[in-house]
Amino acid sequence: MRSILFILIFVISSPYKLYSQKLSFDKENSKTRNKLEQFLKQNNVPGMAVTISHKGSIIFSEGFGYTDLINKTKVDPSKTKFRIASITKTITAATLGKLVELDSIDFDKTANFYLDSLPKKKYDFTIRQLGGHVSGMIRDPSEEKFNSSYSRKDFYRVFSLDELEFEPSTKIQYSNYGYKLLGLIVEEKCEMSIVECQKKYVIDKLGIKNTLPDRGIYDSSTTKFHSICNKQVAISPPAKCSFKYAEGCYLSTSEDLITLGNSYLYSNRILNRETLKQLIKSQHLKNGDKTNYGVGFFSSTDYYGNYYYGHEGRYVGGLSLMYIYPKEELVVVCLINLDLIDKDLKSFMQEILFRYIDKIHNNS
Repeated sequence: MRSILFILIFVISSPYKLYSQKLSFDKENSKTRNKLEQFLKQNNVPGMAVTISHKGSIIFSEGFGYTDLINKTKVDPSKTKFRIASITKTITAATLGKLVELDSIDFDKTANFYLDSLPKKKYDFTIRQLGGHVSGMIRDPSEEKFNSSYSRKDFYRVFSLDELEFEPSTKIQYSNYGYKLLGLIVEEKCEMSIVECQKKYVIDKLGIKNTLPDRGIYDSSTTKFHSICNKQVAISPPAKCSFKYAEGCYLSTSEDLITLGNSYLYSNRILNRETLKQLIKSQHLKNGDKTNYGVGFFSSTDYYGNYYYGHEGRYVGGLSLMYIYPKEELVVVCLINLDLIDKDLKSFMQEILFRYIDKIHNNS
């Protein structure tokens, strides 16, 4: 554990410009290109974008396949916007982190402290517990799946009916519901909408122009979204996003997300070193078990034993992945315009990254 904390402290406090050594990844990039082309065909993926950076500089960024199977528009990693799904939670977490730095929010205060009209539950839970999926809340509001009219105005009524499933910090259970609540708390403290606050404290801070909420109106640079219907790739049904901007429902490019990922690797681009550590460091259950999730970020070791953190996502018409390897100063983003594939994307991307990590270790 100490070694992981040392890596985090060292990397997020060290600007990448201090490094002068330049590695050539030509061989690794060639193998990556071949593997991704095979992956696209084997999984009937219409299109994908993959971008990799090392020490803050992009070393691989390519699009594969098409944004539109009819017009055969090619994917461009700098322009093509995909659904990033739950990678959005990292943006919400970073926004929360900024409010902590501004002394507007305390991770260890309860949700009811900030929203006094919030119906009380059997147990109180904190901002940190909400952000780490250990609050006891169910995955989604009980009416959201079955009531197509469920919206922001229904939140308090439905929240009063939905009971906690367990005592906070006795289990981990992924909860979009918890992030909806975090979004309301952010809005209360920002005195603006969640998307305006995310834009002010994260998106505009980084100057990323192609990262925006999915409002259902798409320009020519937005990919079509695809699902599997009767074992065939088809256009996805519309996604309802109006009350999901804290948990998901953002669009972005792989190159924008590389910039975002590097802001989670190096301090003072959005957040200071201590705040980043709080977001990334795994929480613990009351029995002492690690959850491998901090606030908005999972943290773990990959199949090969290398420590990394980040997030994955899946939503209507899209799959997403952002991994950050602090020791190697490596960031990878993969975006796909299909929401279901046969192959495990996580293990596949770890296999891709192993070559880069091996090259970095052998030249360190």
